[in-house]
Amino acid sequence: MPPTPIQYRQAERSDVSHMARIWGLEKGEGGTSEERMAAYFDSQLHPQLALPPRIIYVACEGDALIGYIAGHLTLRFGCDGELQWLYVILERRRCGVASGLIPCLAAWFKQQSAARVCVNVARTNTAAIHLYAKHGAAPIKWAGWCGTISPWPRKHEVDSVAATRQFSTGAERNNRTGVESLRVF
Repeated sequence: MPPTPIQYRQAERSDVSHMARIWGLEKGEGGTSEERMAAYFDSQLHPQLALPPRIIYVACEGDALIGYIAGHLTLRFGCDGELQWLYVILERRRCGVASGLIPCLAAWFKQQSAARVCVNVARTNTAAIHLYAKHGAAPIKWAGWCGTISPWPRKHEVDSVAATRQFSTGAERNNRTGVESLRVF
């Protein structure tokens, strides 16, 4: 039997409990409690320097939610948008699910005229750092990754070094949070 195709769609309010449940099994990066996710979805929770417009997309395999990505407009790190959460269940990592979610969010950022998008990544999360770099991200001086959205070039399409040269090549450790600042997409 062929594998069930992965469907990507905008999240509905009813997805929030499933998002929190799959994140809660591991409680790693890329999520938070159901209460905080619901408040974010309802525009009641505003991360640092976030602006109200926000979006969440989910990845589903059949009826099972296997991943999600969330982002919002922001003033943080001199960027226009911020990737808030990206999470894929352990069993489906390194299978292209995250790489399928990223263009969904990138298209939304492009519709919002958000040309520079950032994300905070723990310095120890090398898998996430490699994923973001694969999608055109580069370190920034502040504390995250950033890049341009046109629509997040892949390495095989453009020289990622040239595509991100406009951003700072340095990265500083935020000693208070232990998060490395990198400018992403």
